[in-house]
Amino acid sequence: MVLQTGGAAAQDSGTDPRDLAWSFSHLDPAIAETAYDTLGAIRRGCPVARSGELDGFVLVTGYDEIREAARASDRFSAHVDGLGAAAVVTEMREAVAPMFETDEEHHHQWRRLLQDFFTPAVAAEQEQYVRAVCREVLQELIPRSEADLAEAYTQQVPPLVIGRVLGFTELERAWLSEHARAFYGAETLTEARQAGQIYADFLLEHIHESRAHPNRDLLSQMVFSEVDGRAARDDELVKMTMLMVAAGHLTTADACATAILVLLENPVLRELVAAEAAALEAFVEELVRYEPAVAATGRTVTTETELGGVPLSPGDRLLLAWGSANRDERVFADGDVFRLDRDGAAPHLGWGAGEHRCLGRHLARVELRVMLTELLRALPGLRLQSGAAVRRTFGVIRGVAALPVQWERR
Repeated sequence: MVLQTGGAAAQDSGTDPRDLAWSFSHLDPAIAETAYDTLGAIRRGCPVARSGELDGFVLVTGYDEIREAARASDRFSAHVDGLGAAAVVTEMREAVAPMFETDEEHHHQWRRLLQDFFTPAVAAEQEQYVRAVCREVLQELIPRSEADLAEAYTQQVPPLVIGRVLGFTELERAWLSEHARAFYGAETLTEARQAGQIYADFLLEHIHESRAHPNRDLLSQMVFSEVDGRAARDDELVKMTMLMVAAGHLTTADACATAILVLLENPVLRELVAAEAAALEAFVEELVRYEPAVAATGRTVTTETELGGVPLSPGDRLLLAWGSANRDERVFADGDVFRLDRDGAAPHLGWGAGEHRCLGRHLARVELRVMLTELLRALPGLRLQSGAAVRRTFGVIRGVAALPVQWERR
């Protein structure tokens, strides 16, 4: 199935793409609805260009250029000050999260120590738990006949799943979910600081508990791992755990909300995905290409170099716009089109590239497939509420701010 969902028909405005890039900020809420049209216009004119926003950065929008920057860790470091994925933990900029913000051999060692918790086989073992959580959440929703699915469903399941992987008990997973959602859902800086401190204290308590009473879980593995002759400090472990939860919670929740919106807007596609496991699997992978939940991550230039013909100096910050790479006309002739029968000749970058490619992608695939399957089974006649204006988000993460829906009461 092929869906023409916009973008391909959009025409460049005639504005100089370098001017568009210079005024581009992925954190500007106004950019959300037209983000890929704007990024496309920039990409076609200058796939590597400078922005004057956010104290200045280099916006990278082309497939080849993004893949090169992601794979060349000897020139482009994942440790970035105030830009990209690690910026979701705004109050811990002084700490460096092992694995997430390190490169080359240091990163490789951490990844090897943790990868056994995220293999395809281990992800498959989580399916029964994911299904049980989905059904429990949906059972409470069914009598209501209407809800904001972003808040009431897609944001409820993933934090419980990553909490289980970390090794938290059932009650602790509920607390983790509450603290994480309060922190990442804060609407003011004061609220974020207050919620962030409570969240950090909660995680630190469990880090100390794991150190005193280790188990065969992810958190204990993080606490007791030694790289370069030392274990991670408490502040490093708190930040890494926060980023682990963000990676397992925010991205999956927003990807699921986006997936639901796509299905609600395309009833034929929804019927096909609900009826065929192969169609569901293809749908999830194409969704990650077309609307990757991780919209942008950062890199820091570490040596005199160039990218896409643009000279760069040590300290320059790059913003890699992954969704733009997946629509690059030089690689995907119809990249602005959502299609289930995509041949996969060129690997999309929706899961990232290089040594920092998403470690939890196998678990995310399981969660998305189960969450969509259970939702479509539980809520017959699911549709957007009449007159609902769905607002997309764009920044470090791409998602949907709210998803007001209704369904037939049984």
